[in-house]
Amino acid sequence: MNYKKAFPFAVAALVIVILAIILMVLYQDGILKLGTQSTTAGNAVVQLIVEQDTVKHEPIADFNKFIASADKPVFVDFWAEWCPPCRLAAPFVEQLAIEYEGRAIIVKIDVDQAMALASQYKAQSIPQFSVFSGGKLIESTAGYADSIQNSLRQMIDRLLP
Repeated sequence: MNYKKAFPFAVAALVIVILAIILMVLYQDGILKLGTQSTTAGNAVVQLIVEQDTVKHEPIADFNKFIASADKPVFVDFWAEWCPPCRLAAPFVEQLAIEYEGRAIIVKIDVDQAMALASQYKAQSIPQFSVFSGGKLIESTAGYADSIQNSLRQMIDRLLP
């Protein structure tokens, strides 16, 4: 066997196998994952829906139309995957979805994937929590600590009948 002729084919096969493995790792669960961000459209803006004591994330196609047609106050968490306070706030935001089920709408907006919305609503410091009513921004606050949970609830409560 002539190893000099076979060597380029062996290298090419090895490169193909390595690329296939890399793509399999990056493309898990149908989502191309690059670092901490995923490239799926449709998960940048989600409504938290409670079904059988489980919080599910339902994509919102047009946030501005969504808040304009909402018949309840809309509480929005502007967040990012890489933001430690945002990750700390996530369980609390899901708890709000359970607490306010049927009385308010809870939404999460990933500022890295929805930069235009983040800019439109001036979400420059995250997490930013905003409350909308009648399609209009009523109130916002930035930052998170367990000590402000009641203040965040009051933002919603002020808009409830």
